This record gives sequence, C-alpha cells and structure tokens, in this order.
Amino acid sequence: MPAIFPRVVDIALIVIGAFLPILIEASGSSHAQIFDGSLVAFAAALSLSVFPACGIYETSKRRSPVHLISRTVLAWLVVQGGTVALLYVLRRAQILSSAWFVYWTVTSGIGLLIFRAVTLAIFGIVERASRKVKAATFDQVGHVAQRMRTSGVAKRIVKRAFDVAAASCLIAVLSPVLAVIAFLVKRDGGPAVFGHVRIGRDGRRFKCLKFRSMVMNADAVLKALLERDPQARAEWEREFKLKNDARITRIGRFLRRSSLDELPQLLNVVKGEMSLVGPRPIVEAELARYGDDVRYYLAAKPGMTGLWQVSGRNDTDYATRVSLDVSYVKEWSLRRDLYILLKTVNVVLRGSGAY
Repeated sequence: MPAIFPRVVDIALIVIGAFLPILIEASGSSHAQIFDGSLVAFAAALSLSVFPACGIYETSKRRSPVHLISRTVLAWLVVQGGTVALLYVLRRAQILSSAWFVYWTVTSGIGLLIFRAVTLAIFGIVERASRKVKAATFDQVGHVAQRMRTSGVAKRIVKRAFDVAAASCLIAVLSPVLAVIAFLVKRDGGPAVFGHVRIGRDGRRFKCLKFRSMVMNADAVLKALLERDPQARAEWEREFKLKNDARITRIGRFLRRSSLDELPQLLNVVKGEMSLVGPRPIVEAELARYGDDVRYYLAAKPGMTGLWQVSGRNDTDYATRVSLDVSYVKEWSLRRDLYILLKTVNVVLRGSGAY
C-alpha cells in the first residue's frame, strides 16, 4: 500500500499523545474520566479518512513546507472536531476530562508536526544531494560549501529537522500573537509584513520577512535625512543602519526593541531559506565589504539569531559582527545552536543592544 508508513506513524502519534497526559495526571478533577479508549480509536480511524482528504500524504515535490504544515494542522483540528461532535452526540462530554482532551490535542498535534518536519528535512537534503553541483557563482564559496556538504551531512540533517520542527511549533503556539501584531501594524493602512531581498546560502536571493516597523514612505524619508544630516549619512555608510532612525513607527520601535518584528522569519525557516541560528542575513550591496570572509556567509543559511546577536546585538561594530559570524560557521555544532537560542531569550527579554 502506498504511503502506509506515514499513516502508521500518524496513528501511533495520536495514540501516544492520548496516553501521555495520563502519565502527568492532566485531569483537573478527580471525578472526571481521564482517558477514553473508544474516543482515541475513533480519532485514529477518522484520521485515516481526513488526513488523505486534506492532502497531507501527497508526494508532489513542489509542495511547500508551509502548505504541508498548515494542512497537517487543519487535518488534526478536523479530526478532533469530529471527536468533540461524537462526545456531544453520545452525551459524554460532561464526564470526560477537558484537560486530558486539550493535552491530547496539543501533544499529538506537536508530534504530527515534528514528524512532518523531520520527513521534510530528510527528503530535502536527499534531493539536494542527488543534484549535480552547479558551478559556483562565487569562486571562493565552492571550497567552503563543498567541504561543509561532504563533512557534515548527518549534522545538517539534524539541524534542518530541528529548524523545521521548532519553527513549526513556534508558529502554532505564537499564532495569536502574530495575529495581534499584524492587526496593530496594519492600522496605518500599510501591509503588516514586508520582505527585503537578502543573500542566502550559495548566493541564493530570498525575501527575508519582517513585520513592518517603518513608515510607508521610508525610502523618501531616508533619502531626505541623509542629504541634510552628514552624521547620519556617515553612520549609514559605515553600518547600513541608524541608531536613531526617523523612519521607525511607534509600534515599530517596540517591535524592534523586543525583536518581535522578526517573528515572520519563522516562515523563512520552514521554507528552508533561513535557519533559527546562523550568520546575519546580508544584502547584496554588502558582499564586497566582506572580502575573503564572504565565502563563510555564502556557505551557511542566514539565521534569525546568531552569535553576534547574543554578543551585543546592534551595539557591536561591523568588524566584530563579521568576526562572530565567521567563527560560528567555522565551529558549528548543535550544542552551540542550543546555547545561542537559550542566550537569545535572555538577551531579548532584557532588550539589550536592540534599536
């Protein structure tokens, strides 16, 4: 039978997710029934029809990770909606622990997303490895990138799987926050999210997503500011950013200081354009400034956070940021990624070095 393995795994995850709350005593009431085996069996059976109908077993190579993740979430919510309907039809909703049901829904949902993320990561790397390596646009990229491909395939599989799983879970958990921020940003009539073209691994261009934190006529405001303010012009030419940027809106200043403006980049991570941790995303105009170090930027996916961000963020000078990024690429490890992610949380909560 085609695609039987993912179906078996999905059923196993649904059942395991139902048992886990029992182990942690999720029920908030001693009178409530913690577990209903017949309900779990119904959900597992219903998934055999709903999941294929939602298209999560399709094998199209052009289907995006975002499409698969959203379809998985939709399919699981439909299944659980069916189980809730069954409870009310059988008049058993009052005797079943609502806490257990919620824990089951969340636990199995996260498991389904992680399974999809790992599958996407493995297939993506296998597909890329099977292609013939094209001549590098940047001569120096070839040596470093090829060395990374041949020396750390297993590590890259783990990194990609971790990226997709973590980013997918964060999108699901933070979706209410994302919706509120989008609403607040759109109040001035402009788009909530914008994309700036950045250079990724192997010189590929992509749109790095952010919540819009600037006024609609930001380019005109910047041009006028640089023409009349020599100090601002010198700072822009040196750092490609301004500490006191007149283009930033009130909500935008808060988003930048809290780093919430970068949350849409979770979609870049799921799509494979970025990583949770990596060197700073750079614009094409900056490439010439990096000299020989440019090969390290083009040999790794840019990250939402990185060694430079937990070492002073925007307070670090340009040369230091480059040095930190190069060090990260040379000495990459999953342990280091986890360390940087944990330290990023602390840096963001303190709001240090952000503007």
